[in-house]
Parts: sequence; C-alpha cells; structure tokens
Amino acid sequence: MKVLILFQPNKKQDGFEGSRLRKTIKGALKLAGVSYTSSLDDDYDIVHLISYDDYAKVVAANEKNVPIIASVLMCESDAGASFLDFKDDDGKITYTISNKALKFLNKINRVIIPSKSAEDLLKANGVDNKFSVVLPGVNFSRFDFSRDDEKELFYRYFKEEKNHKLVVGNGDYGSIEGINAFILAANKCPDAIFYFFGQASSDTVANKQIKSLIKKAPKNCHFKEICPDDIYRSALINADVFMLPCYRYAGVISILEAMAAKCELVVRKQAVFDGILQDGVNAHIASFSETLAALTKDCLEGKSKSTIFEAYEEVKKYSVENIGEQLKSIYQQELTNINGGQTQDD
Repeated sequence: MKVLILFQPNKKQDGFEGSRLRKTIKGALKLAGVSYTSSLDDDYDIVHLISYDDYAKVVAANEKNVPIIASVLMCESDAGASFLDFKDDDGKITYTISNKALKFLNKINRVIIPSKSAEDLLKANGVDNKFSVVLPGVNFSRFDFSRDDEKELFYRYFKEEKNHKLVVGNGDYGSIEGINAFILAANKCPDAIFYFFGQASSDTVANKQIKSLIKKAPKNCHFKEICPDDIYRSALINADVFMLPCYRYAGVISILEAMAAKCELVVRKQAVFDGILQDGVNAHIASFSETLAALTKDCLEGKSKSTIFEAYEEVKKYSVENIGEQLKSIYQQELTNINGGQTQDD
C-alpha cells in the first residue's frame, strides 16, 4: 500500500495549518509502516487530500480507480485548507459550503472529520458520504521542552525579552470581534506580550475597521501572518496561554498542538466544535470578549484553576502512533471495498 498525500497551497505557507497537517499525516504513516508519496508522478494505491482544490490535480494525473479520502474541518484557520464559508450577521453565525467543495465531498470515498458535531454540520450542508472521526495526530517529539535552542527561536526571531509572560493567539483576521478581544486582553495584561498568528485575506487587508483596530493596539500586542513552522512551535513552547478569540471555527490541529505544548487554553465557545474541549477540565471556554480577556488575565496571574495537566493527558491519546494505525485501518477498508472484498498487502 502506498498513499499519495497531497496538499499544494497556492502560495508558500509551510508554517500554517494545512502544511502542518500534511507533515503530521506523513509522520503517522511512517510509524504505522505505511509508505507514502507527495508526487503525482509516482504510483500509489490511495489518495489522502487536505484541500478540495487538489482534487482536479489528482483526477487529471491518474485515471486509475483509486480510493480518495480527505481530512476535513481540521484546518479552518488556513484559507488553503478550509472547507467552510463563514457569515456573521449581527451575531447570527451561519456556515455554508461552496458548490465546488460540496461536489468534492460527495465524490470522494470517505470524509475524515474531527468530531460528530462536524459531521452533523456537513450533513446539514448537503454532504452525503461515509464519515470517520479521527482527530489530527500530534508528534510529541516536536515539542521538546528540554531543548533550550528550540525555546530561544521565538525570542531571537521577534527580538523579545524573556522576562514577560507570553500569550499566543490564533484565528481569523476577518473577525473584528476576535481582534478586539485579543487587544482587550492585552490591555488588561500590560506586563505580558501578546502575539496573534493568522492569515489575512484580501478582504481583511482592505477592511479599514480592522486595520484601525490593529493600529491602535497597545505596544505589547502584535499581529503576525504566517511565520516559519519552527518559530511558531517555539512560540507555543514558551506560551503561558493559547487564546482562540474569534467566532469562526478554529483549526483543530492548532488546538491539539497548543495542548501538546502545555499551554493554558482560553477559547471562545463558538470557535470549537462540540466534543473537542471541556470547559473547566482541559480549557477555559467563554462566549463573550470581556470574559475571554478576564480569563486570560486570571490565567496569567495564577488566579484560575490550571487545566494544563488534563489537556496534556487528553492530547496524548492523539499521538501520531495511534493516529497512524487508525488511518491505516481506514485505507485498508477502502482498498477492500474498491477491490471487491479482496484485501491488498501493505
């Protein structure tokens, strides 16, 4: 069995969610003894996609009858791997799927999603397919707390001093409320440094209200687009708090990485699929910006119950070793189905 793992974003973004998920899948399959390739020119028996934009490339390159599966709703902060269109109309949030994405999801052999609630959302938008709940794997070797050189990367790259607590934010630059909540938390915690990472679309860049908000942010609050993977990982390792302040669903892979990096999670309820996190157990969850800012302040000052241990114990269930075996089983099922009930040797 050889798997084609394809994710080809329109622009270089090796540090963002889709590319990180692709690397994680490769690592999981290697540990499970499954060979893989990222080249359309190679021979392969099954295809694993992360973006519906890559479907046409596979169809054009390969006329063989090979199963195609996709990891969906894992990287919603990454425009290159997002499946949902988001609309916020005076606080009423709706999600839709484009016709192109819907056709893709109904043509492939199986859809891998992070939770049952994600499956329900896709079904409500017209997706009629087989689903498997498999959370993204976490390569714990990437979060080595004993390596000082890994910790130093963030401070050297952004020229920051180490004597401040660090809050890392992640999400959508198109969310005025999210940006405002992050700034509000930074204003409440002037002795900490705040770094928000996300993608800015052309609409976001043109949005004067968002640009004005960011321009007025305090000096301890910084907004960055994609940075190299090792720098972002270093930021997580050093972070005291990982914050999801936006209303749009956040990337599940980013949530799990923050748990593996032993961050305290402060999360807007609307940003997480049901079943991923539990309030007061492995995260602090709230619906309103003022509450999120207050929770962040309490975490930094040690006034709230720590959920780091519980979050780390939970995320250990999703190590790449476990996820690799789950993916291998799914591949074998699909190969059996397409081969008329006959299994294929690895």
